[in-house]
Amino acid sequence: MSAVTYEAVSTASKEMYARARAVLPGGNSRTAVYNSPYPIYAAAGQGCRVVDLDGTSRLDFLGNSTTLVHGHAHPEIVAAISEAAARGTCFGLPTEAEVLFAEALCARSDAYERARFTSSGTEAVMMAVQAARAHTGRPKIAKCAGSYHGAYDSVAVNNDGSGSLISHSHTAGMPQAVLDNTIIIPFNDPEGATEVLRAHAGELACALIDPVPWRSGLVPATAEYIAALRAVCDETGVLLVSDEVGSFRAGFHGAIDAIGGVADLTVLGKVIGGGMPIGAVVGKAEVMAVFDPSEGKPKLPHSGSYNANPVSMSAGVASLRLLTEAEWKRIGGLGEQLRDTMRKTIADNGLDWEVNGVESLFRVVTGTVPDSSVNSARLGHLLFQELLLNGVLIGDSGLGCVSTPMGQQEVDTYAEAFDAAVGAVVEQARAQG
Repeated sequence: MSAVTYEAVSTASKEMYARARAVLPGGNSRTAVYNSPYPIYAAAGQGCRVVDLDGTSRLDFLGNSTTLVHGHAHPEIVAAISEAAARGTCFGLPTEAEVLFAEALCARSDAYERARFTSSGTEAVMMAVQAARAHTGRPKIAKCAGSYHGAYDSVAVNNDGSGSLISHSHTAGMPQAVLDNTIIIPFNDPEGATEVLRAHAGELACALIDPVPWRSGLVPATAEYIAALRAVCDETGVLLVSDEVGSFRAGFHGAIDAIGGVADLTVLGKVIGGGMPIGAVVGKAEVMAVFDPSEGKPKLPHSGSYNANPVSMSAGVASLRLLTEAEWKRIGGLGEQLRDTMRKTIADNGLDWEVNGVESLFRVVTGTVPDSSVNSARLGHLLFQELLLNGVLIGDSGLGCVSTPMGQQEVDTYAEAFDAAVGAVVEQARAQG
């Protein structure tokens, strides 16, 4: 067990949390950043390190839920943001930055024929679903059991990581009609998914997937599964939509491309924005034409005061330029090394935990500790806190990633911290019985 406690190293965060609770429900605006008894508050970040309000510097292997592929305050991205902001932060007119960023994205994959921008991944998923409905004229969508696709009602169904095929929501007040219009298909079960899709094909606008769903454990879809979905979508006219807001890291040309498939529409966010608010829908020109207002009212009118914001666009251009194929491969190799190191520590401690992921992404899935009844969720929280005490930040869910400012030294430091943290968690779990 660590010699210091969470509370002892976070007094400033505890004080800030007390202030936050007076003006914010539960003290925050983002459920994912809450941690009991209170979250650690960030003060600054530089490269692969984040500094909290108490002045403690930690290696940041979370990267704002895998968003910061180039770490904090990369000088080229900061320069791009500063130069764009100096020209004007937003306009009621399109800008060159939007065109430059769309060109950069469309150059990444032959499947990206046209691009449309939003301010978040949730918005981008929403627009992709609406585009599929507008293109096909069909009302329902299908999604994989357990996968998370943001806060949009139609996709906030069966998003808890479970394999349940019965439509359910973890959001109070979800209308039954929303649940009825979202069909659940099993993940990585080609025959089962195909059967469900064929049964509802006449009503389905799209099948929405995440090729590497983190909430389901960050286990990638198989090539056989993607091929089966592609075949049934081609057969029935259902659009295949790939949500790669988080999983774009899984392949230089995107996650579904890395597995061997092609989507009709792809949803992007996180790493493409250089740390700025961003979302994008890219895909076939024929489908993306539902947004086109040049010949009269489009099938899908889409506005937003911050769509294609020039500051975000400029940061995105810089982020894509910096994420070369060589850098993508390098951090992917470090990610593989991290996963192997963590698996060895877990095996050495006789644990049934798993470490999943691809390329620069990883997720630690806690299980049990022998001679202890502490549940998996509690073990995950203890691991998160022990890693903090050992100078490393990952997600409370076990989610983590490698960023381009990292090298062998950071990976070695993480491995030492993980080894110490797992030992401390095992000791605490057995002490609690």
